[in-house]
Amino acid sequence: MKKYISLFLAALMLLSLLAGCGKKSDGGDGTRSLVLRNTAGLSTNDPHATTNTHDYTVFENIYEGLYDLNEATGGYDLRLAEKVEANDDATEYTVTLKQGVKFHNGETMTADDVVFSYAHAQKDAHMGSYCRPLDHVEKVDDYTVKIVMNQPFSPIGHMLHKVKIMSKKGVEELGNDFGKVPNKVGTGPYMWDESNYNPLSSWSAVAFEDYHRGKAKIEKITWNVIADDTSAITALQNGELDYMVVPISYWEDIKASNKFNCVEKESNEVMLFCINVESKTHGELLRNDNIRLAMMYALDRDGINKLVCDGYGTPTYMYINPNYAAAAPASDSLKNPIPYNLQKAKELLAQEGYPDGIDIGEFNVAAGRNENFGVAVQAQLEAAGIKSTLVVSDYNVAGDRNVAQEYDICIAYDCGNYDFNNFEQQSSSAAIGLTNVLFNGPSGKFNDLSAKFDEWLKEGSSTADEAKRLEIYTEMYNAYYDTHTQVPLINLPSCVAYSKDLNAVAVPTDYRVYDWSWNS
Repeated sequence: MKKYISLFLAALMLLSLLAGCGKKSDGGDGTRSLVLRNTAGLSTNDPHATTNTHDYTVFENIYEGLYDLNEATGGYDLRLAEKVEANDDATEYTVTLKQGVKFHNGETMTADDVVFSYAHAQKDAHMGSYCRPLDHVEKVDDYTVKIVMNQPFSPIGHMLHKVKIMSKKGVEELGNDFGKVPNKVGTGPYMWDESNYNPLSSWSAVAFEDYHRGKAKIEKITWNVIADDTSAITALQNGELDYMVVPISYWEDIKASNKFNCVEKESNEVMLFCINVESKTHGELLRNDNIRLAMMYALDRDGINKLVCDGYGTPTYMYINPNYAAAAPASDSLKNPIPYNLQKAKELLAQEGYPDGIDIGEFNVAAGRNENFGVAVQAQLEAAGIKSTLVVSDYNVAGDRNVAQEYDICIAYDCGNYDFNNFEQQSSSAAIGLTNVLFNGPSGKFNDLSAKFDEWLKEGSSTADEAKRLEIYTEMYNAYYDTHTQVPLINLPSCVAYSKDLNAVAVPTDYRVYDWSWNS
């Protein structure tokens, strides 16, 4: 992939890079600024109305919860809470709030805002895996609230992190426009920049003067939407981006350039292959257990890893990286992993009456990285006689089609943060509009199993016994995998490159620009 250019072009690139360096440290008005890539536009700016990773990475710099997830070191830090105390059976939590915290609209945070924010989160299905065991939050006094649960809930820390505290007054004033226009309802180190808010293409956030931990060193962040990986790499190399998670196929070139600080570490991101048993066009075919099993035998994870990831990924059968999530089953706990066996795939098709192969419809993928995985998987399926038509669209369109069950097969991904209970987003009967595969659908194919998934999830999250949780989730995961509907392929590494003049903390997902600075 090495590219050779003339001395003249090299000089032009050098001038461009130097110009980019000037822009990154000076926002044009004397501010110290930062330019980042987002792979897709914002679907909303309501932090409770999305599960998209590309939304979260922005929001984590603008909104805060009672806890803050420390992805760099693991665990949680107190953020808007001064103290959290549980009762004996861990069904009630008394939270003492930090005093003097200002919202971006100048209002001071009180217990009323916390009560409002938790009620707001409970209303949105996107927050279900975090809030479903929550009964209510009640005000004790202006700086104390009581969180009342319906059951003990082991992942309580992630709920306290994921539910962002917002200004009750600010949200109510915006009414139906909340989530659609810039707001000032957060408490984070950065606030939306109303002079640059184009959620489909580019937006900025500026340092909040009255931030309760002190003003951020970097005064402005601009996110530019660059869906195409090649374009993003060009922008990085030209100094137009200051920090970027690098697609694996470009990693060797980026490291060899010696222009950047490069950090490579294990991530929590898993690429998935999904089969829609509720497809309106090919559902009858895809509900055939042996046809789905034939697809499993046709998948060569090592081949996908070499072709798409240059060997940097880790072939996996696990939906969640067990090194990233409490109580997540390990690879040796899966009872019936289906290995690559092309001949077995062909035999199963012939057994079902398709010796000359079958057409299983549309293969839905997002442009960019997901498309590369789609091309590789499509070729492997076709080698077994399983044909499909690749349909490529932008990230948001492809993702919406997945959760609306408007596909036959697809490529998806998920970041399994920090407790196996996160799996609820893909397996709970209540996670309507979030799941890539529907188990309690109109065909009734997996209705009984869907009810059992709900039981396992509730039982697993309601005990603090780690061994018991692991036993429950392992049983559940084996049953889920054996449906052969949503299938893990590759656990991706996190490959981050950033300017040598930037002091950044490289993490797989939720970076915190507040902790960064430019060299003087």
